[in-house]
Amino acid sequence: MTDYNYKITNGSPIRGEHLKLSRAKAIYKAAMAHPYTKDVQCYVKGNGNIIIKMRLVYLEIPDEPIYEMYDEEEIAIICYSEDINIPEVYALRKDFPTELPHSNAKPFTRPVSLCVSDVAFADIRPQFNAHDFLDSIRRWFSLNSINKLHESNRPLEVFFGFQEVCCILNERSDANPYIKYSKKTNYSSTLEFVEKSKATHYMVGIPTEKIYASNFVRIPQTMGDLKDVQSTGQFSLTSCLLDVLTKTVAGKSTLPLVLLVFITQTTEENKKTSQELFLIKTNNSPKDIVHKKIILNQNAFEKWFYELSVEVVLLEFMTSRSGNAINNGIKEWFKKVGVVGTGTLGSAVIDHFVRQGCSEEINLVDCDILLPHNLSRHTLTTDKVMTSKVRSVKDSYQGILFQKINAIDGNFLTLNRNDRERLFKGTELVMDFSTSIAVERKLANDEYTFRRCTSFLNPKGDDVVLLIEDKDRISRLDLLEMDYYRNLIVDERFIHHLEQIETIRTNTFSCRSESMILNYENVRVLSAIISKQIRKYYMLGQACLSIWHFDTENGTVSSLPMTITNWHNEVSDGIQIYISDAVEKEIQVMTAASPDKETGGCLFGSYDRDHNCIYVYYMVSAPEDSIHSPVSFVRGFKGLTAEYERITKLTYHQVRYLGEWHSHPNMPNTPSETDKKQFEELWKEQQSQDLPFIQIIYGNNGLFVTAIM
Repeated sequence: MTDYNYKITNGSPIRGEHLKLSRAKAIYKAAMAHPYTKDVQCYVKGNGNIIIKMRLVYLEIPDEPIYEMYDEEEIAIICYSEDINIPEVYALRKDFPTELPHSNAKPFTRPVSLCVSDVAFADIRPQFNAHDFLDSIRRWFSLNSINKLHESNRPLEVFFGFQEVCCILNERSDANPYIKYSKKTNYSSTLEFVEKSKATHYMVGIPTEKIYASNFVRIPQTMGDLKDVQSTGQFSLTSCLLDVLTKTVAGKSTLPLVLLVFITQTTEENKKTSQELFLIKTNNSPKDIVHKKIILNQNAFEKWFYELSVEVVLLEFMTSRSGNAINNGIKEWFKKVGVVGTGTLGSAVIDHFVRQGCSEEINLVDCDILLPHNLSRHTLTTDKVMTSKVRSVKDSYQGILFQKINAIDGNFLTLNRNDRERLFKGTELVMDFSTSIAVERKLANDEYTFRRCTSFLNPKGDDVVLLIEDKDRISRLDLLEMDYYRNLIVDERFIHHLEQIETIRTNTFSCRSESMILNYENVRVLSAIISKQIRKYYMLGQACLSIWHFDTENGTVSSLPMTITNWHNEVSDGIQIYISDAVEKEIQVMTAASPDKETGGCLFGSYDRDHNCIYVYYMVSAPEDSIHSPVSFVRGFKGLTAEYERITKLTYHQVRYLGEWHSHPNMPNTPSETDKKQFEELWKEQQSQDLPFIQIIYGNNGLFVTAIM
């Protein structure tokens, strides 16, 4: 082999069989046995590191390679005694090209360091295979020769190992040159564009049309190392910098200078884009540099200027809304959504939406503060105790670029016109996590056209419920609520859904100040499901009424879809009456089973005085002690009390007795004088208990419905 005089690859010769480092021994044995390596030689350095030099032969290089490589190349592999990093690989040819993707920047230009693996050594160390390692080096040469080793749009191909990385926290506005630079650790820092009075450094930006790896095959340590870095046209980075400092107001700044190097590119759509690549820090101010240029002759100034120490800092941008979406594989997102309620479930779903970049704008509404007991389940931290939930949730995501979050600190039920406009204008979806029936009903009856959904946990925290309207809002939110109650009554799967559990006192302000015992792990699992299902059903345009049950013992989640019914709407004396078609079908079945005699039963459901609505979604058929005749029906009482107690327990007191129905077999549904008298007697009884009353008569011409609130 050729004896290249590179200090890093020099050492004392040692026989391969005498090697003690296990990593080096494995590579040596693999090289000796490999069919496409020859001239394998070993060396040892004073610090115990091992160098293995060899010639790679029969490399798959085309006749006209993009990068000048040969079908035989000499390399050196350095195995370190600590064995905590992957062995380094160097190309030893003196004229080996430096403009190569996947090469590592070093304090020297040659030998060229090869980046042969894009996997962390810690991940491959347990299964490190010396033969495969040699093949990866051969692959590096073959693919680099045809420029296929990396993505075509990568602007800076050289790899800076163990360099400081700085995160840009905010957007630059109006070419603001003032920055606050903050060191966080030895290899990390942050940069924030600030007003002049808060600045620690002055920034000058230098654009480049192209950045080649050859520009930084060695890590710049002085201004002189930057002379060969080409900026726009034929000018070097240093020439452009001096031009800016001497011809603009930048040269008057007394703050330490930071040079921002960025690349400008043109997309396929012919749009100009720019990407910040790295900072070059100095300890000198622009004013110092300009002053030296004035008082020193050219030779003296250049000597002083090119010997100035510089430090390269790589740049990372603070995450953005679109960046979050890309990282999470989100391809469709909302322009604007609203969220009512920022408690346990609400804050968790908001967290999913923000971190996944699901909506460009999110408006939050709540009037609550974060109390100490909330910390056991809330996404906010201890420093936010006794602060507004909405404002603190908003602040916790400050810095995510292009993620707009607005906080409306107020009660949704009493929002003023301006706040309602902020919340609703242009909104595609409003999500309700308030656990307030009043909020959900008000949302359902609002005139705006956006879709709405509501979600809540059951008392035990092992079920989460989702109600979301279809795109045409046929299955309106309040009607889905009523279908939810009906499913709880008729479906045995939900017998234990609303069972109450132990509660704890949360403060001493009120005898009713209690909180359910909910497991935070359950909340996070179920909130993730709800976040995804909301987006799924919105995109599908379908309504959803479903429960997801988390089996904490087995760690499994079950989807339990509920039945959505159609609703028959009647208006009686200004009262909106909604009758589930499930009830109407049951009435028809019972009437058909009693074609010659009247039959009937009790009607159950819910009512809403705020919106003057009655909802009928459950019917108890005629008790067995009822009296039937061709022209009359007297409803009995047997079993009614037990049934009412059952459905009340299953729905946690959300179902009330609303009225009566009976049939007119083979006759119109016109109420008789007896029917009118019965209606008057029963509604007076209901009114004495401050309850509405509804009467339904089913005849051969359909339903007759009358009610009083």
